[in-house]
Amino acid sequence: MTFKLRNGAQRTGYIVQPAAAPFPPHNVPIVVWQEGGPGFAMTNEWGGNVEKPFNLLPNFGIALLVLPLPGREGFGPQFYTALADDRNFGAIDIDEAAQAVAQMIQRGYTSPGQVGITGCSYGGYFTSQSITRYPTLYAAANSQCTLLDLFHEWQVGFTPLVSYLEGRPPTTDPGEYIRDSPIYNTTKIRTPLLIFDGTFDYLPVTISANFHDQIAVNKPSSPVKFLKFKNEGHGLSLKNSQITAGQAQLAWFRQYLAAAKP
Repeated sequence: MTFKLRNGAQRTGYIVQPAAAPFPPHNVPIVVWQEGGPGFAMTNEWGGNVEKPFNLLPNFGIALLVLPLPGREGFGPQFYTALADDRNFGAIDIDEAAQAVAQMIQRGYTSPGQVGITGCSYGGYFTSQSITRYPTLYAAANSQCTLLDLFHEWQVGFTPLVSYLEGRPPTTDPGEYIRDSPIYNTTKIRTPLLIFDGTFDYLPVTISANFHDQIAVNKPSSPVKFLKFKNEGHGLSLKNSQITAGQAQLAWFRQYLAAAKP
C-alpha cells in the first residue's frame, strides 16, 4: 500500500494480514512496526518472534504494517540521511507514520482505538517516541530493548552516532535532546504500554525500569507493564523468553485494540 504525505512524498509498504483475510482490510486492528537500527533495511525476512512479529500477530488475527520510513537502507542517500538532517531525529519518521495511520483510518482499513505500535531497539525508540509525540493516536504499544535517554547514550554509548543523528552535542542544545528522549516526556504518555528488556542489555535495563516507574506514577496515566528477562541482552534469544514475551505481546494488543479477536 502507498501513502501520500502532506509534503507530496510517497511511502510504500506492506500490510501483513491473517490468512484468507480480504484486502483491502476493513475496520480491523493493525499494529505499526519498525525495524531496529536506525538504518537497517526493512525486507521480507518473515519471522515469528516478538521483535519482528510478521507471523506472530497476523496468525492470531492482528494485521501488521511494515512501512520503511526515512533513515532506512535501499531508497537512496537522501532517504537514508533524512533522519539526521536538521532537527529530524525523533520527528520525521514518527510524523510520517502518524500520517499513514490517519490515512488508514480515513480509508476504513482500521479505526481509532484499533491501532497499535511496536518495535525493538531503534524500533523501540520509534514506539516510545511516537506515544510521547502522539499521545492519543495509538491504542496500545509494545516497546522492546529501547533507546530512551539520548543524554546517557551520548555520554557512555555511541557518542559519534548520537552526535550525528542529533546534529549537535547535548552541551550546545540540551533542549533538543530532551525533546528527543522519551524518558523526559513520560507525562505526555496516554497509551497503554508494555515494555520488554533484558537484564544484560547494553541499553541499560535500569533506564527501562525508570521509564516504567515514571509512567506508573504520573496521573492521569494509562496502564504500563514491564517484563524484565533474566540472562537476556539486546533482544530476546532464549526460547522460553520468546514464548513468554509472545504471549504477553499478543495478550496486550488483544486487550487494548478494540476489535482484536480473542
